[in-house]
Amino acid sequence: HSTAVKTMPEGLHPSQPVLGDLSVTSLTPSSIWLQWSVPEGSFDSFMLQYRDAQGQPQALPIDGGSRSVTVPGLSPSRRYRFHLYGLQGGKRIDRVSIDVITAAAQPEELTLPSEEPQDEKQQTESPASKAPQVWAVLQELRVSSVTPKSVQLQWSVPMGSFDSFMLQYRDAQGQPQALPIDGGSRSVTVPGLSPSRRYRFHLYGLRGRKKTDHISTEVLTGKGE
Repeated sequence: HSTAVKTMPEGLHPSQPVLGDLSVTSLTPSSIWLQWSVPEGSFDSFMLQYRDAQGQPQALPIDGGSRSVTVPGLSPSRRYRFHLYGLQGGKRIDRVSIDVITAAAQPEELTLPSEEPQDEKQQTESPASKAPQVWAVLQELRVSSVTPKSVQLQWSVPMGSFDSFMLQYRDAQGQPQALPIDGGSRSVTVPGLSPSRRYRFHLYGLRGRKKTDHISTEVLTGKGE
């Protein structure tokens, strides 16, 4: 089936793409996961804009195929206004916005061990908690795009499935960051990075609340303008 739309002259837009609801799917003291829909047409890419806790404007480029994004590096109990733009040919075609208040800080949020030593003690498993029939497997954590301030990572799950993922890394100040990601996702954009800096990212696959697999990659961010 050939689509007549493709042969139409430039400038004729039989249907402008439309952005649907922008909603919050999960929330922590330092991050938020946003989701949206595109009920009509399609966009080349998206741009999420907001101001950080210091009032600095942040712009987060997002792939046109994405319908969700995780925004890390936020402050607890703070109101943020997020604007999502849909772009076509470099032009902003549509926009949706949402106000969100991050969760209150919890003492246990501050301790973020990269490995969890207490898990060692639980290796004496009771028969009931034996491994599931099919182990879920994480593979190929790779960089799909990189800028001076952000990086987009992609991975695959060739076997089984995970309930969720957790991306851990240290920011430019050496502070540990933990970014929760939905189990259906296969990519994530990490904003708020520093130019020309090497970061090590660890992606964990979780079943229930247990980390069952883990892959890592090192990324060098782009040079600043």
